[in-house]
Amino acid sequence: MVIPNIEFLVFVDVETTGLNPFADRIIEIFMLKLLASGEVEEYGTLINPGRPLPAEIVQLTGLTDEDLADSPKEASAAPAIREFIGEGTLVAHNLSFDQRFLSAMFRRTKQPPLPGGGIDTLALSRALFPKLCIYPGGGGSHRLSNLMYHFGLDGLYSNSHRARDDVMLLVEVYRHLQDHALGRSGVSYPEAVTHGCPVCGAAMRMERAAGQHILTCTNEPSCTEKLVV
Repeated sequence: MVIPNIEFLVFVDVETTGLNPFADRIIEIFMLKLLASGEVEEYGTLINPGRPLPAEIVQLTGLTDEDLADSPKEASAAPAIREFIGEGTLVAHNLSFDQRFLSAMFRRTKQPPLPGGGIDTLALSRALFPKLCIYPGGGGSHRLSNLMYHFGLDGLYSNSHRARDDVMLLVEVYRHLQDHALGRSGVSYPEAVTHGCPVCGAAMRMERAAGQHILTCTNEPSCTEKLVV
């Protein structure tokens, strides 16, 4: 796999009131623009959705109605967001989620549509590591938090469900995926770590015990395969 060398990247993460891009709203966005010159620009804002936050979103993000009360509404925030993106190539983890919410907001506020295409680190992870093992705290095979542990970034970054933290982690995860795809990472992984259980093909769960790394098949009790790697 070759990841294109695109000059103008915009790493993005949005937090929202729910999963429906038409009925729900963006409540936080953060973007990091990486130019060919190496120059970095950042933009982020909270957005008042004009409605109370669901309890599960408060719990997930830590944001409250009071945090958003004095923030701009989407009609005020959208022009600056669209201007910052420009004709850049969006990079996100589960890109279609962010694209759908941004596109819906831009339609409602009569902004130009998003540029086409983009880079989805979720899709890259699935292509490079089809059945990536699940690390303690990773949450799932291809979650951004699991890639954080896979690449040993947990000492520097967190997966906090806040837009800025997730974008900073996203940038490093993208770099590691790119290096691996281009064969310049200098790291090789046991096949069971990246391609799943050699018996049934399911993703494996990484455990640490007595100084060893132990992989246990997630398809238990149907499969009882364990490996020390």
